Amino acid sequence: MEIKTCEQYVLAQLFDQQDENDMLNRELKHRDERIDELAGLMKTIEAVHDSPMQEAIRKAGRDALMSHCTGYACEVTDGETFEDWCLENVRKYYLPEGISVLAFIKEFEPELRAKYDKQAAEARE
Repeated sequence: MEIKTCEQYVLAQLFDQQDENDMLNRELKHRDERIDELAGLMKTIEAVHDSPMQEAIRKAGRDALMSHCTGYACEVTDGETFEDWCLENVRKYYLPEGISVLAFIKEFEPELRAKYDKQAAEARE
């Protein structure tokens, strides 16, 4: 369309903006649909992940890793801190590739803390 007047110029600009708005609305609708699709997929994965079978597998794996990567008879010496005991207890064993001693200790702190407390109580008896 050849623009001859100011009104035609303004109308051409309005039509161009309307086309851009329509394109953005289509893109937004597509993204909303994709978000809904991914949210549904996430709910499915969470349902499977939280199943009793998966929880049992995770617990067994965590227990096995804890047993494999820590000592069985590391006693707590008098005045030994939890941190020192952990480093001594975990450092002796091979950890899975890519897992540092400190990362392992941080992840397994509740289990290590329970083991330390038990060993410390036995040492005091």
